[in-house]
Amino acid sequence: MSETGVWPGYTLSTASYVCSLLDPWLVTTLDLCAHGLSYYRKDPYAFTPLLDGRSLLLSGDGDATAREIAAFDRRDVAGFEAYVECTDRLGRALFDSFSDEEPHFDRFDAQTQALLRGSAADLVEQYVRTPVLQAELVNDGLIGTYRGPHDPGTAYVLAHHLAGRFTGVQGAWAYVRGGMGSVSQALASAARAHGAQLFTDCLVTKILVDDSGHACGIEVKGRSVKARVVASTAHPQTTFLELLDPSALDAAFVTKVREWRSTGPSLKVNLALGELPNFTSRPGTDAQPHHRATIHIASSIEYLQKAYDDAVEGGESEEPLIECFLQTPTDPSIAPPGKHVLSIFAQYFPYDRRDGWSQTKRDAAAEKIVAILARHAPNLPNAIEHRQVLAPPDLESRFGLIGGHIFHGELLPGQIYEDRFATRAPLRHLYLCGSGSHPGGCVSGFPGKRAAAAVLRDLSA
Repeated sequence: MSETGVWPGYTLSTASYVCSLLDPWLVTTLDLCAHGLSYYRKDPYAFTPLLDGRSLLLSGDGDATAREIAAFDRRDVAGFEAYVECTDRLGRALFDSFSDEEPHFDRFDAQTQALLRGSAADLVEQYVRTPVLQAELVNDGLIGTYRGPHDPGTAYVLAHHLAGRFTGVQGAWAYVRGGMGSVSQALASAARAHGAQLFTDCLVTKILVDDSGHACGIEVKGRSVKARVVASTAHPQTTFLELLDPSALDAAFVTKVREWRSTGPSLKVNLALGELPNFTSRPGTDAQPHHRATIHIASSIEYLQKAYDDAVEGGESEEPLIECFLQTPTDPSIAPPGKHVLSIFAQYFPYDRRDGWSQTKRDAAAEKIVAILARHAPNLPNAIEHRQVLAPPDLESRFGLIGGHIFHGELLPGQIYEDRFATRAPLRHLYLCGSGSHPGGCVSGFPGKRAAAAVLRDLSA
């Protein structure tokens, strides 16, 4: 989602910020570029500054990346290449399964299943030994997930984040020109071109069920709207426990919905800056390659593990996982001239912290994050002109992300493939097309594509 008007002259990608998993088939079939979608590869793709003055920058330039890695440990150059081969293979396998009508995890061979069920730390440590490089790679297995780097299943999350082909390069991520709202706008334009009517100021309050126990429409603004089918992109708990009377569903299914793991650990901070961060390890406020990369703050796997352990034991990370994105060096259209937007994603700040979420807690979390970033870029605090903080309860209230979970529930074994919610709900003529269904979270379009295919098959049967 992109917002305008939060700060004059700025367009914010409020929650999501980059794109990779969007199905190229959808882009082509719906001709989304003709409807305004424009995107470009984010490269370099990862930058981690260290407090000792060193840093690591990974990019699509293989020779440059090899030099960066060799400065820490020459043996890791070959190890990193082998790691990329492995994760490209895993990412391709996952991508090829994302459109499956009936997803089953056992479509993968035993070795692949074992890798995906393992931990992100175990996967990465097989290939490289430099702590900062390990941390950069493991990070992909933790985003949005309330688990630590050594926990089983985080290797699947890592592979999921490297499954995209949006740019034509396996695993690469992209910026969408004009912010992430441009994806929604292009989809809306394509839908209207095919005759769809869109109503964006209406809150659906109920899914209607007829005497046969079939979904037959919705209630909105106090009136009933009849329909042959109903497709819900809402969180499964919203769809089945709030919009439906649970008594219309099988008791065992309702139990699954209630027990769905959807406690989010993610906090988002958006900053408007008067100048770019001036990193001690790579000085300068003029736009440089590292400003275009995902900026990580994590020096080792142990750092990431402590971030998780702190949250479990005390309510939030003392030294959190931090990812930062600066789109303005490559897309100045989203900010006034000479200004910048720093989008910060941080973990672990769980939704269900024991001491709750007050405004004071939100402000303190944001200030902690800025202070940590300032150790690496001392000019940052004084460069901040505006700030927006979204804790997990805000992600829930603003975007319907129950528990503040950005994937509509954990993307871990037990909640993926056949264990995720089926596209066809256990109520005829009701379909799920949101991230609670296969293949899960990230801006991909796959759940909607699968639901549309199921609707067409069922209506033509």
